[in-house]
Amino acid sequence: MVTCCVRRVVPKMLLCLVVAAICAAIPVGCGKKGPPELPNVKAPVGVSNLAIKQDGSDIVLSWTATNNDETAVAGYLVYRSAEPMTEDACDGCPVLFKRGTKVLVSTKDTKPSLLEYREALIPGTLYRFKVVPYDAQGNLGPDSNIVRIVTD
Repeated sequence: MVTCCVRRVVPKMLLCLVVAAICAAIPVGCGKKGPPELPNVKAPVGVSNLAIKQDGSDIVLSWTATNNDETAVAGYLVYRSAEPMTEDACDGCPVLFKRGTKVLVSTKDTKPSLLEYREALIPGTLYRFKVVPYDAQGNLGPDSNIVRIVTD
């Protein structure tokens, strides 16, 4: 009877000891100056002034890129939705965006600058665009405003 109980308890104790050893081996700081803290990760600054216009056979997106030391933007992801005008538009239906391209920016420039993205258009299409900033670590910022244009 005693050996039966020992067989059940010993594996659980070994598991506890292994978990305790692994936890002790993970460096989390010495704690001498206070409890260890996670790094402060701030999302990149979002875009609020995305604009769109048609220039000949192209669509041109423009927005102001803002950068600061705390939330350095490495670039922007451009998302696009393109639907033929032959389809019935549905008010309130979700918009299915597909990631189009990356627009890289200089992380050394801390002054606001105007960015543009140009794309060839398809006639008779409803386009919707949004841009999302990201930083060097891959953290995403908030979505921009959504702009739309209907091509002839």
